[in-house]
Amino acid sequence: MDKSYDEQLYDILSARTKWGLNEDIITDGQLYRIADAAAGDAHLAIGILRTAAGKADHENYERITDDILLNAAEDARAQIKQKSLDSLTPHQRVVYDIIRDHGPIGPSEIHDRYTEEVEDSWTKRTVRTYLSKWSSRTPSRQRAQAVIEKTLSSIR
Repeated sequence: MDKSYDEQLYDILSARTKWGLNEDIITDGQLYRIADAAAGDAHLAIGILRTAAGKADHENYERITDDILLNAAEDARAQIKQKSLDSLTPHQRVVYDIIRDHGPIGPSEIHDRYTEEVEDSWTKRTVRTYLSKWSSRTPSRQRAQAVIEKTLSSIR
């Protein structure tokens, strides 16, 4: 990830830490690692910090350990993915499930399978628009399977 994004995320995390956590609970190095792991996604970075701080508090640790941080990253990604899945409309969820179940397939095949599963289906253009929006959120513009999994797990 671009170092300027890491610096911006570090600044956001550092400010949150100063106003919301006890002094010295987390190191600057750990904040930079969170920024790097979040790859430019401020929601993910804040989620990792929040999860790590909550875990440290719950387990009565005076500091956030690297193990806590690693687990927090996984937990924050899972929470964001679930929240994203929960926000899908029923039609979007059908499209997502098709891609998840059948792997990377083309938009026409996605639409064909989609129209088999729902009564009031969207047009091909609408399905392509959603696929395009989902794919534009990842830097590599991977095919639909990877696009949706990454978009929903770490919304970039």
